[in-house]
Amino acid sequence: MENGPLLTFGILGTVEVRSGDRVVAVASAKQQALLGAGLLHANAVVPTARLVDAIWGERPPSTAADLVQTYVSTLRRRIGPPDSGCIVTRPPGYLVRVDRGALDLHQFEQLAAAAERAATGGDHECAVRLLREALGKWRGPALAGLDSPLFRAAAARLEELRLLAVERRFDAESQLGASGWLVAELTAFVAEHPLRESTRALLMRVLYRLGRQAEALQVYQQGYALLREELGIEPGPGLQRLHQAILVGNPALDPGGAQPEPVFGGGEHPQRPPAGARIDLGDAPAAARPPAPAGPADDRPHQLPPPPAHLVGRAAENRALGTALAAAAGATRPVLVTVDGPAGVGKTALALAVAHRVRNTFPDGQLFVPVRSTGPQTTTVAATLAMLLRSVGAGTPIPPSVDERAARLRTVLTGRRVLLVLDDVWCAAQVRPFLTAHPGCAVLVTGRPALADLDADLRVPLGPLTYRQAVELLTHAVGAQRVEAEAGAAGDVVSACDGLPLAVRAAAARLVARPGWALATLADRLLDPRRRLDELSTGDLDVRASIEGGYRRLDAAGRSALRRLGAADDTDLAPARVAQLLQMSPRDAERIADDLAGARLLEYVSTAPGDRQHYRIPRLVRLFAQEQVPTVLTG
Repeated sequence: MENGPLLTFGILGTVEVRSGDRVVAVASAKQQALLGAGLLHANAVVPTARLVDAIWGERPPSTAADLVQTYVSTLRRRIGPPDSGCIVTRPPGYLVRVDRGALDLHQFEQLAAAAERAATGGDHECAVRLLREALGKWRGPALAGLDSPLFRAAAARLEELRLLAVERRFDAESQLGASGWLVAELTAFVAEHPLRESTRALLMRVLYRLGRQAEALQVYQQGYALLREELGIEPGPGLQRLHQAILVGNPALDPGGAQPEPVFGGGEHPQRPPAGARIDLGDAPAAARPPAPAGPADDRPHQLPPPPAHLVGRAAENRALGTALAAAAGATRPVLVTVDGPAGVGKTALALAVAHRVRNTFPDGQLFVPVRSTGPQTTTVAATLAMLLRSVGAGTPIPPSVDERAARLRTVLTGRRVLLVLDDVWCAAQVRPFLTAHPGCAVLVTGRPALADLDADLRVPLGPLTYRQAVELLTHAVGAQRVEAEAGAAGDVVSACDGLPLAVRAAAARLVARPGWALATLADRLLDPRRRLDELSTGDLDVRASIEGGYRRLDAAGRSALRRLGAADDTDLAPARVAQLLQMSPRDAERIADDLAGARLLEYVSTAPGDRQHYRIPRLVRLFAQEQVPTVLTG
């Protein structure tokens, strides 16, 4: 590469190659995707399997590996002479060789790091200059035009780095003095990114230092209203303390005064509730809660397992569930709410988080029933009723039949305010015996099917985490330093987990148990479809076993259908394609597909109005279904 013009590369915008001053045309979208994937891991070997994922996503052709080789040959001819050595074949894939400083991402990172050092040393003018130069490397959204899951994850990570650099420039400029121009820029940024509390705090400080106290307080009130409405939380403690300091005119806020706390100390993320923020679950105010009945506290059962240590996302669902359950305090009838969703999506974690927050609404007890419908052995309704009757002190003997036990439970709960959590339910028949007719009580049900035949006050469908939320969950488990050191590999890990908290936790558990492992090691294993489910199994965190629980609930026709759909090359399935794969009439095929979707083993895909419903098989379910085929053939 030393003999010809210098090759430079760009991914902070569209994927771009320059030979000296000449732009090298890479018109093919698939060649751009291949080059972009190589540049994301410049000077490192990118396995062919990862390149296939980058180019085709979840629907690669059978000749994908051969096509990658063809695209590499074409790119080599376009980019430079055969001996330029830009793209190197190195098993198990290819390496894109980039000279020092020849990739815009590397330039951006180096300038941002230098700016951080300058700001730490107090040279804020230098920090501003370096950050402006760093941000000038961006030509548009990173990896623009590339839309596979791998690129969407990478683009989200790079966009977060850009936003942090913008925020740090604002911070450095504020150290040089407040100005109307800075207010204008901050106001526009906060309007575009209203959930980033650190920038909102900086805007409030700058306004205050310009003598615009009322406007600073208005910025806080706008953020407060937005967070309450959108996420069901209050501003973080740092923003609340700043609000109080502005109200009282704290001298620390004046120019030259001591900063009460750092503005960008570690960088808050927009989807993450700030540490210590209170999630509003709609708890009834203390004055509205009747006092607990007299008597020893031990007479009132408190059976809830511990809440999750770190619940990521789910703020809107959290708020809606809490509001509905808290309404039981003043309702004229009992409350029933349900949480449904696929295996491993975090239904139990959400239910327990909400149940603990609203426990004061139910002073006579909180009961937890693990129904285990998708476990190896389901707890029967009769056994569950007997357990609850003993828990609430119903006396002996326990009636022999289900109907009698259900009637006894309703009698015992009369006049009491109790919360009952039924976990992992499969059908309405497992719920109805526990429904009381008396106000003050509530039943919270989790299960994979939507239980549409229950008359629920609220249904909360739970979907996968966003990419950023999945990264946050991984970071909480393995540590920020480890994730930030290998941000690209961390993105690959969470992308392989398909947004399922169970899968992310299983992957994190592997990393925690192996502190010497690089994240890239686990990422490479997860990117191999043949190993992915093995790698997502650690102790009782087992994605395969979780999916298998739903598979066991299917009848023979449903199991056969899932195996056939999993073996197909395509994952997005129109009704005609489903009928073709299942070798049956369109009506029968659609009925079975709807059953699989009800069991959360298929997903419904949005279509144009008037079109028939399409289906998608999730990637991890597809891998599980493919594993079942050899078992069937040899069994």
